[in-house]
Amino acid sequence: MGGRMRRALAGLLVGVLGAAGLIAVSGVASASDTPHTVGPLTMQSVPNGRVADVDGGEMRDGRKIQEWTYNGSGAQRWRLRPAGTRYQIEAVTDPAFCLGRERDGELARVLLRRCGDGMTSWDFQALGGERYRITNPAGDLHLHVWNEVPTNGRELVVSANDGAGAQWYLTDVAVPRRPMPADPRLDQLSFLVAHNAMANSDEGFWGRFPNQSYRLRDQLSHGIRGLQLDAHVYRGEVRMCHGGCWGNERTLSDGLRDVVGYLNGNRDAVVTIFLEDYTSVDELRVAVERVPGLPALLFYPDRSGVRNHGWPRLSELVSSDRRLLIFSQRPGREGFGVMYDRDWTAENYWSLGSGGGALDCYSRWDEVPLPKEEPGFRRLHVMNHYRDIPTEWAASADNGAKLRDRVRDICGPSARRKPNYVAVDFYQKPEGGATWELIRELNTYW
Repeated sequence: MGGRMRRALAGLLVGVLGAAGLIAVSGVASASDTPHTVGPLTMQSVPNGRVADVDGGEMRDGRKIQEWTYNGSGAQRWRLRPAGTRYQIEAVTDPAFCLGRERDGELARVLLRRCGDGMTSWDFQALGGERYRITNPAGDLHLHVWNEVPTNGRELVVSANDGAGAQWYLTDVAVPRRPMPADPRLDQLSFLVAHNAMANSDEGFWGRFPNQSYRLRDQLSHGIRGLQLDAHVYRGEVRMCHGGCWGNERTLSDGLRDVVGYLNGNRDAVVTIFLEDYTSVDELRVAVERVPGLPALLFYPDRSGVRNHGWPRLSELVSSDRRLLIFSQRPGREGFGVMYDRDWTAENYWSLGSGGGALDCYSRWDEVPLPKEEPGFRRLHVMNHYRDIPTEWAASADNGAKLRDRVRDICGPSARRKPNYVAVDFYQKPEGGATWELIRELNTYW
């Protein structure tokens, strides 16, 4: 490991584990009766997370307005222009065009129209938390998604239905940055995560498309605080395989022993494990219960009132010695401390594609849009950033400026907050510690 990387890692550990260098995720914003009109913004459906988008980005009269995944393009950026007692919603790319209605009638299409034409005036009804209904001047028709299931390319309409499908976030394209509190909550922090942490060349994944270079214990020593692990059953054992098992993979229990050993030796560290889980409830229970000392370290968000009171502060996790969180992609494991991820997290679709250019940021679960809000509770935001096939060359190209820009310009605005967990392949790439610099920066604000 080069000197620059060692210095970057050391700086990260000081920043993340010290009381002064940590981040927080933004809380639910309070709405103003008057929508903000200063900067570019997106209009994002509350129930499905898609944004209002000009079809193909083509600025011309009559162009369809559709729902689409957030990609940071000009086709999704709008600005509110006061028009008497109402507003026009102008396209930032070409202010001559505004969001308009084909006509005033049930299920009339929403189109791009010249701002000087009719049918381009709107009222805003504040609902709290930067949520609004966007209505025609008569107040009887609302900007609406066809239904709450996200579908790219589906046209927007106006409807008298004032339910969830008529609720929109007005979100600044720049995520707000607030000073980090001295004693932040878990949902105000950001951590670097090793994707497929078990698939590393140190522990036998040579020639099998490893995702990481270093063994689990070394990953934790370097400052990794999240591990994405696959759990499969092979010949009666729960093993950390990737795809299929070859028989020489370590057991999940062995990997968990590494984590427990690290936590016992580093009393201020908090670690989160994300399981891609192909086991039954009983199979996983046996694997977990084989690890001495693990139950005493587990944090149970369901038993700790997180849904009613929010996530604990880092200092509370440390003082209680409940410094390990485990999430699974399968439900029914809560009794032994493994939480169902869809109940507690919001996570983007994982793939950057084979060429690394699929930068849109949207939820991997239709029922949990990235900006999902619930009273008194903020989900932990997991941002995945890796390709279909891992290589060190690809990680070098993806983990530097591309990752920084995607956090700032795409995934942050799409989730309306910064990520709590940033998952990458070959986290040491590119040389020079860019991934650690990003986490350090994220941990200066919330």
